[in-house]
Parts: sequence; structure tokens; C-alpha cells
Amino acid sequence: MPFDDLLLFANAAIDEIKSDSFTQENLAKLNAVFPPTLIIAALDIIDRGNVIPYETPWGHKEYEILGSTARYSVLLDIKSAPLPYSCTCPAFIYSVLMAETHIMCKHILATLISRRLKRSPTRPASANDLAALYTRQFPLPENRAARG
Repeated sequence: MPFDDLLLFANAAIDEIKSDSFTQENLAKLNAVFPPTLIIAALDIIDRGNVIPYETPWGHKEYEILGSTARYSVLLDIKSAPLPYSCTCPAFIYSVLMAETHIMCKHILATLISRRLKRSPTRPASANDLAALYTRQFPLPENRAARG
């Protein structure tokens, strides 16, 4: 099935999720599009409270995902890109962008489901907060930091 069609099915399945519950029917629809291991991993991230939404005073939304080995940044609703979302994890880069074997990583799926369920309260973020977020995820190498 072409990528765009899979993305339409995925969005339809995610849009069916109501803020008050996640049903067996929701799970069945997600299973029609995503591998079960991806769904389980995404739901685990949500259950652990590891989706952290940030919003700036000017309305920019960004999500930090606390992964098992690192923190990742997720952007949703990207308008001027081939994909409407992005994640800084290696799985997104390899499985979605390079190998094209998945339409999204577990971090993006967790963020989309969490947003529908309204499980994570949005935290206000200033420009400095976003800079700190990126610095945590992309630290400068020791030698560059010392010269800077």
C-alpha cells in the first residue's frame, strides 16, 4: 500500500480515539496499520507519562519524549515538509526516512495518541526552555564546547 494511503488510514485510526478512553476498537484499528510491537511500545511511553508537551507564548508546540535510553524531540503538524511530523530518534531516521519500512516511529505514535487522550498537561516554554531542550538532545562535543 502506498505511503500516503497508509498515512490516511493511520490518521483516521488515531482520530477515532476519544479523550476519555482508549477502546479495543481503537486498538484493532491501530493494529490494521501498525505492527503490534510499535503500538505496545507507544502505549508504554504514554503509560509511563513520558510524553511532555511544551508550548511557547507564540503558539509553537513541541514534544519531548523520554525514551528508554535518551530524550527525543517530536514535532507534529509540519505544514511545508513531505511528512507532517518529525522525531530525532534513530528509528525515525532509519525506518521512516531511509528504509521506508514504517510510516512513523513509536515516539510519534505515542505523541499522537497522547494528544488525542489529553493525557499530558502542556507545559509553558520560553525560547530559553526550547534552547535547553535542544541542548540536552544535541550536546556539543567536548572539544567544540571548550573552543566556543
